[in-house]
Amino acid sequence: MKFITYAENLEQLEKISELQKKYSFSPDQLEVIVGLQALSRFSETTKENLMAMIARNQMLKLPLILEWDVLKQDGLFKKILEEFKTLPLHEFTAVRVQDPGALHFLKEHFPWLKIQLTLENGNHNLAGLKRWCEFLGNQLDRLILSNELSKDHLSRYAADLEAPIEVLGFGRILLFYSPRNLLSPLTKEETKARMLQGKNLEAFGTSEESPHTGFPLIENQHGTFMFNVKDLSLVDHLHELKNMGIKAVRFDLRFDETFRHLEMMLKHFIHHSPQDFTDIRAQHPRPVIKGFYNINKTDVLFSKLKNKRIERQDENYLGEIVDVERDFKIAMIVKSKGRKIHAGDEIKVVTPEGKTKIFTINEMLTSNGLQITSAAMNEIVLFPYVRGIVTKSQVYLNSKT
Repeated sequence: MKFITYAENLEQLEKISELQKKYSFSPDQLEVIVGLQALSRFSETTKENLMAMIARNQMLKLPLILEWDVLKQDGLFKKILEEFKTLPLHEFTAVRVQDPGALHFLKEHFPWLKIQLTLENGNHNLAGLKRWCEFLGNQLDRLILSNELSKDHLSRYAADLEAPIEVLGFGRILLFYSPRNLLSPLTKEETKARMLQGKNLEAFGTSEESPHTGFPLIENQHGTFMFNVKDLSLVDHLHELKNMGIKAVRFDLRFDETFRHLEMMLKHFIHHSPQDFTDIRAQHPRPVIKGFYNINKTDVLFSKLKNKRIERQDENYLGEIVDVERDFKIAMIVKSKGRKIHAGDEIKVVTPEGKTKIFTINEMLTSNGLQITSAAMNEIVLFPYVRGIVTKSQVYLNSKT
């Protein structure tokens, strides 16, 4: 299993090389993602700095992966293509790409260049993943999957897909993206000057719909990004990920000065020491969660969301109240297959709040106002208004025994 991380500058690249030698990492166990402001959503690396890193790496010989994960409209996309074409692409092991337009461009113009396809924002289903594998063929180097997949999904996908799989092992969870500039209109002039220098504008947000605070926010030339108040960490599941067939785990340490965690991450990656993980969690500026990994626990709420009071309960079920006109009429649709409702029947009505009303139907009308004595399945009947009955109430023949 490969250890994937980022280098934003020459110093970080040197540090990764130093740790590779210290822990005897072979080149096939490690990959370093490098970015460029024009191509990467979060990178602050200028072209001059990127070229310096590439030149230094000719001595370090680390496997470099170029990140191209921005999403751009047609006019800006053409501008990015021109920037991309000026790069020494032979220096990169592969290109990580997210935009389908960029993917088609690489497939058509650079068929020799390996592609690592980022599918973090979609394609959670196996059929879609296999289709991407078929489309790219031998050019596909790896699939980067969403962090919204459970352990069971990852295990099944790793077994069924021929392409290697990568997942996020540690890093921020992106919640929201907009191409608009949402922070800079609220900031001072000196902060805006920082953006003109190619630096990300960072802040923290508060939710108006919930008590949560501290959402990390970033604005740059690509738009505005909002992250979860908690970061994702599967650090204590690395051995499990390896056993299920995951080929690469990514450690995104670009934010909050977390690059200093790198050595602890490497040690834990090699030795799986519980103490290393405890130290990482203690030093991290935010709480960490496992996300959807163990199980999508939202599904256990579905049964709680269902209102048992409005579910049919027994063989005396007749139908459902579909409309109530105060002080005038109540409309009911008959849903029972084997039972009719008759004028003179005593019925029991159970409201969504659990209240029960029992009364006798003395008069029944059709929706056209015609008087009837009975109604069968799928017919709508009207009867006089009864206080306290609301729509979605369930109707039963009242059993007197």
